[in-house]
Amino acid sequence: MRELRTVLQWIGGAITRVAGTAMVVGLFFVIFGLTPLEAAVRWLVALPDWMQTGWFKLGVLIVGLAVIWASLRYNVWSRRQIVIDELAEELSWAIHNLLNRRVRDQAQLIEWRTAYEAWLDKVNKKLGNRAFFTRADELHFERLGSVPAVGFSMAFNDEHNHALSQLSLKFDRLRDIIRWTQMRP
Repeated sequence: MRELRTVLQWIGGAITRVAGTAMVVGLFFVIFGLTPLEAAVRWLVALPDWMQTGWFKLGVLIVGLAVIWASLRYNVWSRRQIVIDELAEELSWAIHNLLNRRVRDQAQLIEWRTAYEAWLDKVNKKLGNRAFFTRADELHFERLGSVPAVGFSMAFNDEHNHALSQLSLKFDRLRDIIRWTQMRP
């Protein structure tokens, strides 16, 4: 299922661009009755009167500025930074709500474990975005191998201490992924 999702994400970008181009060309055809290439050839020969008005020139200027603004605002690098910032927010949330949460009885431990697993699912879903993260990044976070025993004085019992040790290692791994993603071209 994961491979299918990855293939669909890869194909989806190309299909989205093709569909967007087709929609723009189709809309142009509906409005002007010509394909963009035919219109360009005709307009190069003789511009229509309505294209020589001040309002049209002002409209083209405004649309051009909007396109420049959008390309600067929504480029790949700023989108990548948004994704990295979202991961940093998840890390901050986990430090505040998981690592620093006091667990005093078994019921609170069950609640903590539920919140921990929900956080893991959320981060794994974000790491599943192949536009910014590799499968290696996802596996680096997902599979820990051996977890060094860390003695947390606030741990309720051994099970909680082990989960906190895993959480600590997950924090290190998530910081690694954030650093790697920032270094990628």
